[in-house]
Amino acid sequence: MRTADRVENLLARMTLDEKIGQCLTLWWRGGMVTPSLIECVTRLHCGGFRVEPYATESAIHGYYNKDLKVKGWEPPDDYFTIAETHFNFPVRNTAVSPAAYAKLTNRMQDIAMNRRCGVPLHITTDFEGGFSHDYPFGGVRLFPASMGLRAGGGPALARQVGEATARQLSSMGINMIHSPVCDVNINPDNPEINVRSFSDDPEVLAKYAVQFMKGLEAGGVIATGKHFPGRGDSSVDAHSELPILRASRKRMDEVELLPYRALIRQGLRAIMSAHNAYPALDDDQTPATLSRRILTDVLRGELGFQGVITTDAMGMGAIVKRWGVPVASAMAIAAGADLVLLKFDDELRSQAFFEIKRWVRRGDIPESELDDRVRHILTMKMDKGLFDTGGRVDPDAATATYADESITKLARDVARRCVTLLRDRQGLLPLTKGQKVLIVEQRLPDSSLPGDDHYHAHSFTEAMLDQSMNAVLSDTWLAAEPHEHERILQLAPSVDAVVMTNWFWRMVPPSNNALLKDLLKRRIPVVVVTNSPYPMAVPDKAGTVICTYGPGPESLRAAAAVIYGKAKSRGSWPLEHSPQP
Repeated sequence: MRTADRVENLLARMTLDEKIGQCLTLWWRGGMVTPSLIECVTRLHCGGFRVEPYATESAIHGYYNKDLKVKGWEPPDDYFTIAETHFNFPVRNTAVSPAAYAKLTNRMQDIAMNRRCGVPLHITTDFEGGFSHDYPFGGVRLFPASMGLRAGGGPALARQVGEATARQLSSMGINMIHSPVCDVNINPDNPEINVRSFSDDPEVLAKYAVQFMKGLEAGGVIATGKHFPGRGDSSVDAHSELPILRASRKRMDEVELLPYRALIRQGLRAIMSAHNAYPALDDDQTPATLSRRILTDVLRGELGFQGVITTDAMGMGAIVKRWGVPVASAMAIAAGADLVLLKFDDELRSQAFFEIKRWVRRGDIPESELDDRVRHILTMKMDKGLFDTGGRVDPDAATATYADESITKLARDVARRCVTLLRDRQGLLPLTKGQKVLIVEQRLPDSSLPGDDHYHAHSFTEAMLDQSMNAVLSDTWLAAEPHEHERILQLAPSVDAVVMTNWFWRMVPPSNNALLKDLLKRRIPVVVVTNSPYPMAVPDKAGTVICTYGPGPESLRAAAAVIYGKAKSRGSWPLEHSPQP
C-alpha cells in the first residue's frame, strides 16, 4: 500500500485527542522511564520526545529556572493533568550507556506502539557540535561546531561529520535531530548563533548545510533545518526577548532564505521555526513561529516545503512574555506548525494540549487543517520506516557503534584539521618544556561533561600535561568568581606564560574576558584557547589566540599539541565577510 493511502487510513481512525497529541514533542530528561513520561504517551498521546539524557526531570525546576505557568488560564471541563516528577534540581544525572539508553527508547516505543492507533515516536535531540551535545556519555565522539567544519575543510567534511553523528545517535533509537543550523551569521555580535553557523556567506553555508543534511540522513536520522527564516542577523537572544530582523525582502531572499531553498530542493524533511519577527514578511511583533504569513504563505506556498514544520522551544522569552505557553502553542498550530516543542516537566504540557483542543472545538483551528498537520507527521514517520520497525533498535549495535574506530579516527582528524591559530603577534608559540606554564581551565557546565575518562572537568589540563609537566594548575568557572580571579593574578607572575581557555557560551556571555584583560594589563604572556573567532570571545588585545570551535576532548588535545609545536595549526579563517584580526 502506498504511504499516502496508509496515512489516510490511519488518520481516519484517529480521535481528536490522538491527532492533537501527535503534534506535541515533549521533554524527556534523564536516564529513566518515569510515570510522567509514560503518561505523556498514554494520556497526552504525544507524537515524540526531545531527549536530554544528561539532565534531570523536575517539575519544580521550570524552564531555565523560570516558572512559566500562566495566571488566569481557564481549564476546560474535561481538563486533567498528568503525573509529575519532583526531583530536586540541579541534580547530576547518572551516566547511561548507549546500550542502556537504546533499551529505554525501545521501551517507550513499545508503549507508543501499544496505543490504540499504534503510532511510533519521533525521538529527537540537539547535537550540533561544539557545546551542543545532548548525549555526552559512553565515549561519544564529539565534533567541533559548524563553523569549525568550514575552517577545517570542504563540504565533504561536513557530510562525514553529519553521518558519524547520526550513526551514533540512531544506534540508540534517536531518529531525528534538530540540525543543521541554517542561520547565516552576518552579525558578529550575535549571542546565540555565533559558531553554530557554518558561515557568514549564504552560498557557502548552503553548500555545507546540504552536505551535513545528507550525512545525517545517510547515518539514519531525520535532519531539521533551523531557524526559519533565519536568525543570523540578530544581537538579541530569543531565550530572553523577541528579536526583530529589519531586513528588506530582497535581502532576505538573497541571504536568509537562500540556504532553505537549497535544502528543500535536496529533500529536507523538517524545518524548525524561529522566534524572531520579520517586518518584511509580517508585522514586527509576530515571531515566525506564530506567523501564518511566514509558515504557511512563505514556507509552504512560496518555497514549496512539504515536510514537517516544528517550532523551537516554546518556553523562550520571545514567546512566553507576551502570549504564554498554552495560547502560543495553539497559535503555532494555527499558523502552520505541525509540531510544537514543549520543554517542560510540569502542568504546562496538559495546558498546551487542552488549549489546542479548545481552539479546534471553537473553529479557530479547523479540524481539516489539524489533519494536514498530522498528515505531515505520519508521512515523515512512515517514510523513515518507523512503522515497519516500531522505532526499535538493537542495543548491541549501539555498543558497537560507539566503539567504531572509524568514528574515533574521524573525530581526531576533524579536531586537528579545525584548530586555527588566529594570531601570535608576540611569537609566543611554540612553548617549550623548559618554560613554566600556568594552566587556567574553565569548568564547563555539567551538561557538557560526562565526567568519565573520555571527557572530564580537567581534560584540557590533562592534554597540556601530556606535553609538559612544568606547569602550575588552576581552574575557574566560565566567568571567574572573584576569589578565583584574584588567585590567578597572584599565581601568574611566578610563571613564564599563562595558557587559559576562554570559551564563549551564550548562557555566560562575559566568559573569562575580565580575567584575560587583567592578565594582559600586567603584561603577562598569555596564550588563549577559545571556541569562537569573534571579538566577544577574543578581545583584540589578546596577542596569541588558538580557536578550536569547541571544547571537546579531541579539540583540547589538538590545541595542546599546537601550543607545544607537536602539530601545526591546519584550520583556516572561516569567515568570508569579516577580516581576520
